[in-house]
Amino acid sequence: MCYFKKNNLHLFLFFIFTTNLSITFANIDNTISIKQIKLENNQENIVINLEQSSKLSPKIIELLERGIPIVFNLKIDLIKEKKYWFNKVINHNNFVYQIKYYSLRKVFEVIDINGNKKNFEDEQEAIKNLLSNKEIIIKKYRHLNNTKLKIWIELDKKKLPKAIQADVFNKSWDAGSNIIIYDMSKL
Repeated sequence: MCYFKKNNLHLFLFFIFTTNLSITFANIDNTISIKQIKLENNQENIVINLEQSSKLSPKIIELLERGIPIVFNLKIDLIKEKKYWFNKVINHNNFVYQIKYYSLRKVFEVIDINGNKKNFEDEQEAIKNLLSNKEIIIKKYRHLNNTKLKIWIELDKKKLPKAIQADVFNKSWDAGSNIIIYDMSKL
């Protein structure tokens, strides 16, 4: 009987250790928060000013320091709602911005959503510029009643190395923001 009590204690301690370890790795904060969105209605376009604040996780910063480009997708969908059928995506926009470290020159290169490149020597300054406010212009449609604007940001995992892409169960690469839905009839 004493043998089973000892093994149960070892099993219990092992179980506690593994659950604490999994909880520790599951709490990696990879959220990109969208603070504020301002929409302006011009005659032909809709102008979106997006303010985001975020810190990149230590794993993403480690990849960046190794010279792997970190690419983010800013996705904007204009959705037409229908009462008795599926909603229809009228317009889908994908804006890409990225940061890359060149180790030989010791320079961080930031490419914004318009394709403009800036070089920085300081890592924190480069990340701050990458996550700065963005102004997006999308085409306006005539009938904006019953339409919604859906905005979210996510890390483009397809641009990461294949070894990281193969690790499907690792959730530390699932960096993204909350989905914000804005009613366009209020615009």
